[in-house]
Amino acid sequence: MNRIRLAAIGIIAAFLMSGFVNPIGLISEPVSVAFGISITSAVSAFGYFTVGVFAGYVISFYIFDYLSFRVVVIVGYLLLAAGIAFLYLVSTTLSLSIVLFCLGTLASVEGCGAGTLISLNWQGRPRQVMLIAQDAMFNGGGIVFTALTTWFIASEFHWASTYSVVGILAVILVGVSFVTNLEPTHEQTEHSGMVTQWNPGIILVGVSMAMFMTAKISIFIWAPQFAVEKFDADIISSGTLLTNVFVGAFSGSLIGTWLVSRIRIAYFLIMMLMIGTTGMWLLLSAPDLDSAILTAFLVGASVGATYNGYTAFALTFVTQPTHKHIAYILTTGGIGSALAPWISSAGVEFYGSIADTLFACFVLQLLVLTNVVLLNFYHSRLSHRQPA
Repeated sequence: MNRIRLAAIGIIAAFLMSGFVNPIGLISEPVSVAFGISITSAVSAFGYFTVGVFAGYVISFYIFDYLSFRVVVIVGYLLLAAGIAFLYLVSTTLSLSIVLFCLGTLASVEGCGAGTLISLNWQGRPRQVMLIAQDAMFNGGGIVFTALTTWFIASEFHWASTYSVVGILAVILVGVSFVTNLEPTHEQTEHSGMVTQWNPGIILVGVSMAMFMTAKISIFIWAPQFAVEKFDADIISSGTLLTNVFVGAFSGSLIGTWLVSRIRIAYFLIMMLMIGTTGMWLLLSAPDLDSAILTAFLVGASVGATYNGYTAFALTFVTQPTHKHIAYILTTGGIGSALAPWISSAGVEFYGSIADTLFACFVLQLLVLTNVVLLNFYHSRLSHRQPA
């Protein structure tokens, strides 16, 4: 039962992070109205959340050396719930930015803790399956939270209403953590105390992760506004497009959970990235709104299981993973996530077109695909050298 509860904590943690990130594209307009700022400024404000995510991943390099998993998880989620409640009280963009930064920091520390717990308690292909299952829950959360956000906005609820649901989940996780043994076994502790192994492979996977997350988060943020810009879509239609992205992502991650138990993780990533570049090209070339909404399934499927797929791929370059490996990959992903709102907003202002900014994301995906293909060749050469 303890192992089941550990799996539940890891998976629900991904669902919770989904509730923070995925509604940004939909709530940016209500935030701009509530604070009297432009929509690009509203998107940029959420950049403080993603910067907080980056800061949290940096903190994760060290926090688990000094504090137990139990303390970090329970205290962290309690503070997270309190921070969400405070969103209802903020009245200036400065206070909003500060609260979002703190929420991003707390959420990312908890995310790293969840990934580390999975990496310590599962090995080999079971570990890959569990990590991809986290992605499935993240994308399943995208379906739930975009649908909830669309309903909240259409019903004229407070813009932070979706985040209140996230706060309830955080409290539930605190309850589960109280009845779960979160500490590694003695054998795992000995392994985690080993010197952390680094090599060019795992470092370059981190670079790919940063580029991938920059493109991924930018697509999530601007896809609804792209539908408005190109097809004059209303809030329901633009929300449907984003929901379809996450339906595709959830379906892709479910399929990915099965696939990674059958094929090498590198082949899985290459396949997903090829689908992603094809989907983005079709989305940008869509002649009408109905076609764009359909291609959103393909765009979503391509990112469905790639986030933790990169984590699983990175860990194949080391013999014994530690929390610092997890923190490094998540930190590089955090860098990409942190840069995405600002870079994409700057791109929209520079080009004057959301479509041009999304095309830049398409080019970035092509670069990531090339990088993963080269890393796969490098990994194969390492594998052939090891027996000698």
